[in-house]
Amino acid sequence: MSMQDAIASAAQAASKVIAGVSQDQLDSPTPCSEFDVRTLGNHMTGFLPYAANAFRRGPAMEGEAPDFTQQDWAAAYEAMANDLVAAISEEGAFEGEVNFGAGAMPAENAAGITLMELTVHAWDLARATGQEYQLDPTTAAMSAAITAQAGPNGREGGFFGPEVPAPDNASEFEKALAVSGRDPNWTA
Repeated sequence: MSMQDAIASAAQAASKVIAGVSQDQLDSPTPCSEFDVRTLGNHMTGFLPYAANAFRRGPAMEGEAPDFTQQDWAAAYEAMANDLVAAISEEGAFEGEVNFGAGAMPAENAAGITLMELTVHAWDLARATGQEYQLDPTTAAMSAAITAQAGPNGREGGFFGPEVPAPDNASEFEKALAVSGRDPNWTA
C-alpha cells in the first residue's frame, strides 16, 4: 500500500468516526488529556486544510479556525479530507520539502506525520465517544511503525506523553498508541 493510499484510508476511517459523534458528547474527555471531544475534533478538522496546503506548497496558513463542531461537522470534515487526498495525489506531493510545523521538512516526513495525526486522533475520538475504530490492517501497521519510530522525538517535542505499558495481547497499533502515551484500554 502506498502512503497516499494509507492516508486516504485513514481519512475515510476518521470521517466515519466523526459522523458518529453526537452534539451531547462534545464536552467529553478524550485519551489525549489536553483535548475534550470538541477541541480534538476542531484540531483534527483544522489539520486537514493545513496539511493539504502544505503538500500543495501553499503559503503558511494563519488565523484561527472556526468551531467546526457547530456546523455540519461530518460534511465539512469529509470535504476537507477529500481535498487532502486530492492534494497528496498531485504530482510531486511527497517530493522535496514542505512547510510543516515549525518549518521546512521532507515531504515524506510530513506524510508520515499526516498519517499518524489521522489515525491516532481518530482512535482518540472513537474511544471518547464509545465507537469502534475500524482501520484497514495495512494502514494500521504503517501508522504503528511511524508512531513507534517517532516515540522518542514525539516525547521530546511535547507531542507525546510518557510511554505507557501495552497489554501483552496488544496489536501493533495498540503498542504504538502506548508509545505515544495513550492507554490502549482507555475508556470514557
